[in-house]
Amino acid sequence: MTVAVIGTGVDATHPDLRGRVVRGKDFAGGTGGFGTRDGGKAAEQSTHAAGIIAGTGRNYRGDGVYGLAPQAKVMPLGVYRDGKAQPDPTAKAIRHAVGQGARVIDLAVSFKRPTPALRSAVKYAVDKDAVIVAGAGDNGKEGNKPTYPAALPGVVAVVATDKKGAVWTSSHHGGKTLLAAPGVSILTTSGNNDYWTGDGTGFAAPWVAAGAALLRSEHPRWNANQVVQKLIDTADRKGSAGHDPRYGYGVIAPAKALADRAAPPASAELSAPRRHPAATPAAADKTDGDESALVTIGVVAGVLVVLAVLAVVLISRRRPPPDNSHNG
Repeated sequence: MTVAVIGTGVDATHPDLRGRVVRGKDFAGGTGGFGTRDGGKAAEQSTHAAGIIAGTGRNYRGDGVYGLAPQAKVMPLGVYRDGKAQPDPTAKAIRHAVGQGARVIDLAVSFKRPTPALRSAVKYAVDKDAVIVAGAGDNGKEGNKPTYPAALPGVVAVVATDKKGAVWTSSHHGGKTLLAAPGVSILTTSGNNDYWTGDGTGFAAPWVAAGAALLRSEHPRWNANQVVQKLIDTADRKGSAGHDPRYGYGVIAPAKALADRAAPPASAELSAPRRHPAATPAAADKTDGDESALVTIGVVAGVLVVLAVLAVVLISRRRPPPDNSHNG
């Protein structure tokens, strides 16, 4: 499964990402070439998202950073110029990602307002059955206005939570948010074979993108809404039983999502969490007859979460990360 990461480009030489980054493209003249160099500022690099999604843990003889979906591929698409994300190149990158077969797109960009091209590109990707994920925004203390493309229809807007499971104080929150994920003190990969510890919804969104990638691998016949609906149905509830104004439908729980193999209805609209009866073996075979090789992925995902925690501890002891954060 390939996840397109749209932002500053990704450092394909990082030991924890080597072999996981496929050929991408630069659309704004920032990184140039195939997007496999990260030209972003230290706190804004898309290499951060790539590590959360597909880190292999190979660095330090196996004590590096593990992503949630370490078998996934990352397609880096650069849309930054002079240190700033550009909306129309972002639109071109979205269309390119869909054209190259990326079924999950992580948008590591944020704008105060969308251009017509950006609106059109998001709609195009939705119509082509891509799961599109973006951080809801880091302006919770600064007016909490919607940011784009997170607030566009069809985009999974993700809230950041802290170590105690509470919504991060600077996270955007409101009616357009859909899911929450860890986004505070996240240790991940960065450029120049280094690591970075950061805060922000840009660190939360890749967890959801990776969870979507795992589900799309496990259930290749499910459409994008079924994948997102499963993430909603299995999320850990916070606050109200339905949509909570701060947490959305809850904190992503990928192991639970993978363990629940019942297919959500292939409807056109997402809905509040629902309970599915356990699928019978016959029903599972009928729905996902070509997926038997991946039946253990739910257990693997649970193990990966544990390994990721251990990797963070080991790396933190080996090289204490600087006190820094991401706000975009």
